[in-house]
Amino acid sequence: MKADSPSFAILHLFATGSYGLRQGLLQIGVLSLQKGQSVLKEWFINPEAEFGRSVQKQSKISKEQAKSAPTWQEQKAEVQEYLSSFTHVFFFQERHEHIWFKNYILAGMPSPPVCADLAVLSSFFLPHLNLMEVGDLVALSTAAQKKPASQPMPVALTALHTQLFKLLEVLLQKIPSTPEDEPGEPTLFLQLLQQVLNLGTVYMGTAWRALQAAAENIETLEPLDLHWLTPSPATDVPVLPYHLRKLLSSWLPTVTDATVVKPRVDIAQPSDQLIHDALHAWYKKHGLPERYAQMEYSKFCNKALTDKGTFVAEAGTGTGKTMGYLMAAAELLRLNPGRKVVIATATKNLQEQVMQGEIPRLRFKGGLHAHLRPAIVKGKNNYLCLSALLDLYDELVVQEKGTIREGLSWLSLVLRVYQTQGEVEEIPHNIRAILPDTYRLLSEANAQEVCVPKLCQEPAKCTYARHMEQAYAADIIVTNHHKLLQLPPKLTDLIKHCIIDEADQFPDFARSALSMNFSLGVVEARLLRPLLGKNYRKGFLDRVAERVVHHAETETAQLVLDEIDSIHRDCDTIRTSGELIQALPIQGEQRWQEEVALVENGRWIKREFSADIEQALQELLTAIQFVAGKIERILRLLKMPEDKTFSRLETYKEKAAEFADSLQKITSDFPARKWIHVLEKSGQNWSVSKMPYYLQDEMEKLQNIYPSLLFTSATLYVGGNTQYFRNQLGRSEPFEQEVRYLSPFNYEQQEKVHAVVPAFIPCYEHKMAQDQKQAWLQTSMETLLKCIVALNGRTLVLFTSRRDMDDAYRWLYSRLPAYDIELLKQEGTSLWEIRRFRQEEHSVLLGLDRMWSGVDFPGVTLSQVIVFRLPNPSLGNPLVAHRREVEGGYFWSKFYYPASQHKLRQGFGRLVRREKDKGSFVILDSRVHHTARMQHLKDELPVDITPFHAGEDLENWLLKTLLPKLELASEWERRGISF
Repeated sequence: MKADSPSFAILHLFATGSYGLRQGLLQIGVLSLQKGQSVLKEWFINPEAEFGRSVQKQSKISKEQAKSAPTWQEQKAEVQEYLSSFTHVFFFQERHEHIWFKNYILAGMPSPPVCADLAVLSSFFLPHLNLMEVGDLVALSTAAQKKPASQPMPVALTALHTQLFKLLEVLLQKIPSTPEDEPGEPTLFLQLLQQVLNLGTVYMGTAWRALQAAAENIETLEPLDLHWLTPSPATDVPVLPYHLRKLLSSWLPTVTDATVVKPRVDIAQPSDQLIHDALHAWYKKHGLPERYAQMEYSKFCNKALTDKGTFVAEAGTGTGKTMGYLMAAAELLRLNPGRKVVIATATKNLQEQVMQGEIPRLRFKGGLHAHLRPAIVKGKNNYLCLSALLDLYDELVVQEKGTIREGLSWLSLVLRVYQTQGEVEEIPHNIRAILPDTYRLLSEANAQEVCVPKLCQEPAKCTYARHMEQAYAADIIVTNHHKLLQLPPKLTDLIKHCIIDEADQFPDFARSALSMNFSLGVVEARLLRPLLGKNYRKGFLDRVAERVVHHAETETAQLVLDEIDSIHRDCDTIRTSGELIQALPIQGEQRWQEEVALVENGRWIKREFSADIEQALQELLTAIQFVAGKIERILRLLKMPEDKTFSRLETYKEKAAEFADSLQKITSDFPARKWIHVLEKSGQNWSVSKMPYYLQDEMEKLQNIYPSLLFTSATLYVGGNTQYFRNQLGRSEPFEQEVRYLSPFNYEQQEKVHAVVPAFIPCYEHKMAQDQKQAWLQTSMETLLKCIVALNGRTLVLFTSRRDMDDAYRWLYSRLPAYDIELLKQEGTSLWEIRRFRQEEHSVLLGLDRMWSGVDFPGVTLSQVIVFRLPNPSLGNPLVAHRREVEGGYFWSKFYYPASQHKLRQGFGRLVRREKDKGSFVILDSRVHHTARMQHLKDELPVDITPFHAGEDLENWLLKTLLPKLELASEWERRGISF
């Protein structure tokens, strides 16, 4: 029986796996939050299903304990009756808790409590924390860490209790909702949440309504630290837009005043002894042994940063590359006040790693470099525009034209300004699922799109500009390859020293940065749907028509309505042209002029569709130009009044003009040797792009901008030289100086890595018969399973195609549970899977692309890397196809074979990341042993590859040689299994 007043509890559970017939509940814990009556109740349950060591490790419940506990049916009535006494229950969804809770525990309850997911609320109110699982909450909760680790349920519930109050703190902290800040008025976020929830019925936004109820009844909850508590509001007041703008601006970064130092013309070059002393002090501070390779590498970086020219340094795994070049940069800046150094990494994730991980360790208190001022620079599309956010507030909330989901999506973006100073890099998957409008509103408030003088009230004081101010005042600017080529002259004019890390990936990112793109899906989302509307939602043109009829003179109104009708027809033309391209028999991505094999009149023929593509794009371009011109005429007819309904037309005119300009540039010079024109189709969407083939002109510009330029990476050399890297950059002459610091790990002498190839697997051929392909796949999968089982997981499997990865996942999915090994597969950024693989030793991760080079798994969690197929470039890839056409016979030696060698070496580098790491490197592709043209791949590995010609030989090696060397033989015996 529920109480008359709201009552709250927190629930956590352990299950043997995902919700299903072969799984079961293991434990349920409920923490009552009633003040003075906080009670923890636990139920141990016999899951009536087998479960593995990872579940035991997480729950601390043995199989014997589980079997002796009552079943769910025996305890169901008691659990449900207890839950019925609460009006609201909070839980944290990790992977499958939500389904167990809703479909199993609450099933059949006549009056279930309102359920609120703290994971969704955390992603909404605290997006900067990137919380994926309860373990993340435990790491942030001092109270939870004081609980015994042997009791995971109390630990988890305590962490959830702490997290709930962190969310309440955001709602109730003292941010006034009006400038007057009168007693009894609600706090800003509580008032905004109430306004947004008013857009829908009480049955919508249940998680947010539950948190609102907890905020309004916080005095009844078991308290934590309530020093921040604001009394419940006694009044309901509107949030004024100008007041909200002032608050939003106050949350943006500010630059502290500092004396501007004009750098001296000549450079005071740090001596090798100064570099040595600085690194020695850093080693001593962090309790690390001296690293000779890092010392020498840092001294070379010092030379590269203080001399003029382009330098290249390869620093093998274990050298300490990042701190090596950071120390050289820091010493340069210490001796040369006023100078700046820019560091470019391959990805934004690595940017954060340098900025949040490495630089703080360099700037320790009392150290030589504590004074350094770093700043991070990302693309403008990573930031929000305040003016656009306020326009959305006016339309969706004030004028009440939005839905509750749109209102919550808008509020999540406001919270981004508060929590991350207006930076939005990625929307959490749980927010994307529940609030799908977030992406659309993000595009409408994206600084790249709307933070320009014609559309933003104060672009010079908006989010992106304020972040850039930090870069202008910084000593070290950390950016990414893509953004490096797009930095404004105002900033590059201040910088003379540049370090490009992960330089082996720079040519590809440079092409991406210099490419021009046009996507029909983007046009649909940012232009057509807003103008025309969709389903129940009116389009903006219809709103303009309504306002014109009521506020404009008859003649003007009729002219405007005629233009609106014409725009509707042009938009239909855009969609029709898009459908023509979508209907072309082209899959994936390819060059416009590439021939496609298809059946015509019962015969296989090859045909290219470049003329069809050009014609459809030209019609589409004309229609978009018409839309931009007709919106311009409407604005002239209306004399551009201040009314926001009409002024937003300016936004859509700019978007249409921008789309037309991009498409015209893409189509203007096809075909061309120096450009690669690409059509990519994915599902119901397609895009076209134009990327440069030659990079030498851009590299010359880069050298002119940064007189001291250093390329560095762990893998720059192929075949003992940098020729492949120079080929990619279009550079014919050697660099000013090239050095190579090999990994300090002696792989063969220290027996760190054992490389093998199962030569008994049939050789893969692209055009093999179906029965041959099936035999190859079956043998490969069986061998893959044996290698994984032998090491009890601890395996990263690298693929070159998603199809192969998906096939392997389906094949292993039903087989690995018998060995109690967890199977993970790369999905998107795969942050959860990467973290899970690091945590769960007995797991296997299937990956492609970034997994070859962009992740680290030090320690025993990774003891085996398996290459499913050799990483030969796909001849269908547009860049590869264009190179083959342009370079002729030189293509294979200049690009194809070196690319394969380079990527295989990158995959090998995933295995050993620390001094004590060791393991096996298995190549399942037997062509590396049997095929003459693949022999060159062996040369790039620092160990010899041992072939096995029979499955029994491989099994014997695994059990009698590898496992003893990895100290896993006794574990194999205990497991009591066999192949």
